[in-house]
Amino acid sequence: MKNAPERLSYRGRPDYVLWPAICSLAVVTLFMAVAGVLYWPTPEVAFFSDNSPVSWLSSAQLWAIAVLALRLAADRTLPVRLGLWLSLAMVVLAFDEQFMLHEHWKYGCINWVDACRHHWVTELPIMLVGIVGAATAVRLHYSLGSQSARIVLWLSLSVGGLAIAVDLFGWPRGLVRLEEGLEVIAESLFGGVMLGLNAREHSAS
Repeated sequence: MKNAPERLSYRGRPDYVLWPAICSLAVVTLFMAVAGVLYWPTPEVAFFSDNSPVSWLSSAQLWAIAVLALRLAADRTLPVRLGLWLSLAMVVLAFDEQFMLHEHWKYGCINWVDACRHHWVTELPIMLVGIVGAATAVRLHYSLGSQSARIVLWLSLSVGGLAIAVDLFGWPRGLVRLEEGLEVIAESLFGGVMLGLNAREHSAS
């Protein structure tokens, strides 16, 4: 009997392979190391948010993850709504990274909104990134069947949370000038989760 046409529905928790995450992390680490060497004796300049190599890499990774999330939604490796949401979130972050939107708000909103005299208002965008990011990670966690994928996901969130802490509180102080590098590592780990997902094959009769 011939197989029935495949249903265009979520195929269930996907399989996962770890090596793409390892490769992704290795490549971005090499990129940042090369950038640091080329900018020696002031390697931290390579990590500044404004027109730096590491800033470019961050934006490029976010765009790549956005497209990858669409691919995973299209082939039903992830639930369609979740895939679309992840893609939209990555696009928003990519725009922010490339055009420094939250920095413009942080340092310029006092000219537009009186409430920006309060520190928490100027930091609202980055706080929302942390809150919405954590909620999204929880949702994604339950769509992943692999313990390895879940570990990489939460490693990504932990490094991203550290980057947010550096941005909000300037702590740990030794990482302040390398904040962009933390963001790149978090994005690389998250991209590694996406890269390693494979839809389960279901046979129909």
